[in-house]
Amino acid sequence: MYPESPTLARGLAAVALILLSGCASLDPEAGYRPLRDTVAERGGLDLPWITAQRRGLADTLMETLRAQPLEIDTAVQLALLNHPGLEADLAELGGAEAEAFQSALLRNPFLHVSALYPRDEHGRALDIGVSWDVLGLLALPPRREAADHARAAARLRAGARALGLAARTRAAWYDQVAEREAVDWLRDQEEAAALAAEVAGRLEAAGNLPPMSARASRSALLESRHAREDAEVAAETGRERLAALLGVGDGADLILPERLPRLPARDPDPVDADHLAARHLDIAVLEAELARARKLADRANPGYWTNSLELGWNWDREADGEWKDGPSLGLSLPLFDTGAGRRVAAEFEIRRLEARLRERHAEIRSEARLLDSRMRRARARVESLREELLPLLSDSQDAALLEYNAMHRSVFHLLDLKRRELAAIHRLAAHLADYWRARAGLDALRMGVSLAEAGPTAPDRATTTGAAEQGGH
Repeated sequence: MYPESPTLARGLAAVALILLSGCASLDPEAGYRPLRDTVAERGGLDLPWITAQRRGLADTLMETLRAQPLEIDTAVQLALLNHPGLEADLAELGGAEAEAFQSALLRNPFLHVSALYPRDEHGRALDIGVSWDVLGLLALPPRREAADHARAAARLRAGARALGLAARTRAAWYDQVAEREAVDWLRDQEEAAALAAEVAGRLEAAGNLPPMSARASRSALLESRHAREDAEVAAETGRERLAALLGVGDGADLILPERLPRLPARDPDPVDADHLAARHLDIAVLEAELARARKLADRANPGYWTNSLELGWNWDREADGEWKDGPSLGLSLPLFDTGAGRRVAAEFEIRRLEARLRERHAEIRSEARLLDSRMRRARARVESLREELLPLLSDSQDAALLEYNAMHRSVFHLLDLKRRELAAIHRLAAHLADYWRARAGLDALRMGVSLAEAGPTAPDRATTTGAAEQGGH
C-alpha cells in the first residue's frame, strides 16, 4: 500500500500550484478593441470585426450604390467592410494575439514513468517523477514583455493596413474621377481637331489650302485621338483598381461624380514633418519591434551557463514493494548549442531595426515636405489657369471672331484658339487632380500611414500631361 508521506503531499501541492498558475483565458477579440479605437481616433472611421453582420452591412451598402453616385466617404466605408485583404489582416491579428498569448505561458511540467524488471524475474520496480523547468519561470517576465511588444506591433500593423486601405481608396477615388474627366475633355479636343481636319480637307479639295497644311490638320486629329484612347485605358485601369479596393467584382457598375471637387477656400496649415514622422504607424511598429528585439536579446544573454534547469519530485517503488520519494534535479549541458549564434543574431537584429527606424524617419519627413509643396504648387497653377490664362483665351476668341467676321482672320485661327482653350481646361483639371492627390497623401500622413504613389520618385501627373499637350501644338 502507498505510504502516506508529508513530503509526498507537499510535492503534489507544488505540482498542482504549477499547473494552476499556467491556466489563463484567451480572448480572440482582445486585439480588435484597441485596433478599433486606433482607427477611430486617427481616421474617424468605424472598423467592424469579422462577423456575419459585417458581410450584411457591405451587401446593404452595395445595393444602395446602384442608384446613386459613389461619394468618397462612402467608398472608404465600403472598402473597410468589403475588402477581402482587410478581412485577412484582421484574421492575422487574431492569430498574432493567440501566438503572443501562447509565448507568454509557463512551460509544461514533465511526467516521467519507468518500470524496471530485474533479470532474476523476482519483483518489479516502478519510478514516477514530475519535473519542471525552473529557468522557464525565471525567463517568464522578459518573455511576457517580448510577447506584449509583439502583440502591440501586430495591432499597430493591422491599424496601419486598415488606415492605409482607407487612404488608398480615397486616392483611387480621386484618380478615377480625374481620369474620367480627362477622357471627357480629350474627347472635346478630338472633336475640335476633327472639325479642323474636315475644314482643311475641303479647302484642300478646292485648291485653297496647301497639302502640307491639310496633312498637319489630319496628324493633329490622330494625335488627339491617340491621347483620348490612352486616357480611356488609364480610366479603365483606375476603375479596376478602385473596384479591387472596394471588393466589388465589376467596376463598370460604379457611378461616380462627373467632376472633382473645387479647390477649398484654404489649405491645411503647413506640415510639421517631424511631428508627422513621430506619430506615423510605421515608426510605432518599428519601435515595438525594436523593444521586442531587445527583450529577446536579454533572453539570449541570460547570465547563466545553461538554458534548462529542471526541478522535480520522484516516487520510486522498489521490487520488494517499498516506496521512496524525494527531490530531483536535471539540467542541460551546453556542449553543442552554447547559444552564441542566437546572441549574435539578436545583436544584429537590434542594429537592423535601429537603422531602419532612422531611415523611415527621414523618408516620412521627406514625403511630408514633398506632398505639402506639391499641393501648394498645384493650387497656384489651378488659380493661374482659372484666373489668368482662361480669361485671356476667352478674350482672344472674342477678338478673333470679330476679325474673322471682318475677313481678317481664317477659320483655322479660331479653331486653334478653341483647341488651346480646351487644352488649358484639361490642364486645369489635371492640376486640380494633382492637388487632391497630394492632399490625400497629406491626410494619410496625418492618420499615420503613407501612400505608395506619394513617394519622392512619383511623377507629377499634371506636369507630364501639360508637357504632352504642348508638344502636340
